[in-house]
Amino acid sequence: MDPLTAVPEKDRLHTLDILRGFSLLGILLVNMKSFYEPALYETSLVSGSGSDRIVEQLISFFAQASFYPLFSFLFGAGTVIFYERALKKGHSFNVYYSRRLIGLLIIGLLHAFLIWHGDILVNYALIGFLFLLFIKWNSRGLIKWGLFILLLPNVLITFALVAAYAADPEMLSHYKSEEAVQQSADAYQTGSFFDITQQRVTDWLYVNNFENAFFLVISILPLFMLGAAAYKRGWFHKDLSSEWKRTALITGTAAVLLKGAPLYWEENLLTQHLQLSLGGPALTLFYVSVILLLLNNYSFKLGALKAAGRASLSNYLMQSLVCTFLFYSYGFGLYGNISAAEGVMIAAILYSVQLIVSYYWFRTFRFGPAEWLLRKWIYLFSRG
Repeated sequence: MDPLTAVPEKDRLHTLDILRGFSLLGILLVNMKSFYEPALYETSLVSGSGSDRIVEQLISFFAQASFYPLFSFLFGAGTVIFYERALKKGHSFNVYYSRRLIGLLIIGLLHAFLIWHGDILVNYALIGFLFLLFIKWNSRGLIKWGLFILLLPNVLITFALVAAYAADPEMLSHYKSEEAVQQSADAYQTGSFFDITQQRVTDWLYVNNFENAFFLVISILPLFMLGAAAYKRGWFHKDLSSEWKRTALITGTAAVLLKGAPLYWEENLLTQHLQLSLGGPALTLFYVSVILLLLNNYSFKLGALKAAGRASLSNYLMQSLVCTFLFYSYGFGLYGNISAAEGVMIAAILYSVQLIVSYYWFRTFRFGPAEWLLRKWIYLFSRG
């Protein structure tokens, strides 16, 4: 039985690394607002004025709810690669994959409670176990049921929101929890590390609770399935230009209509649902298909982007470490004192530094630091 060693550089699917590197920028742009203000308790995605409003609208349209789904899509594809390599080398996929998910769960919990409440790794780890039920399915079944799980509940919710709006438009208007906003601001602006940790737990539980579990599953699991289907169909290692073009046309049209709903009409719970739950994944698939088309038809020197994608877990965690140190009271204490435009500038600088550091890191090392630790955990009792 061959050891389950790392994929050699020459055999890596660089398209996956490029897409991961691209997703890191979108995730940082979206997360930035939650890093520097209590956006979690402000249900409106666009609350600024002047130039800040324009910046928030652009992020809302081009990035919000489209880059975590992209990460999910790539996670599904990566899982199939892991599965195929384990079987080829005679290893138990379930054993190694379970260790991987447990490792992600531990990292995610540490990230959520000690660094930043907006962690996504815990959800990936838990829903990853559910994804085990589908890993052996063919691409047709994954696409059919992935779209079914994604679309059916969200379309039914849309009908319910339309009915509620028709009965009383005020029912769908946004609200702000002033008490929660103030509590969050006080903790992150002036609180001790212990105060901030308590607030992080509160914020994390606000999103990650039993009531929201269903919505988390229908937003993440289908993208796992679609990413797995895309890999099985050869999206990342074949020329499927006609399929990519067709996908880009359909999802691009859907994204323009759905993601723009709060801009064309008004921002309320109905248009926000259309934008986030349906428009967000549509734009994800548009990005994937267009980027694959470009990479297939043109030659780009994207070494830094590939390197950032190879260390996507490390870079994701580093974004949280740097930004919370910039904004929280135990660091530079800039929480609540940053505009949307300034947040974008900080994101651009941080992302640029990550590209450069990642590029030079892989001239010496084979793995990112977090990837190395996770790998050591996965293969703790093996020679791989």
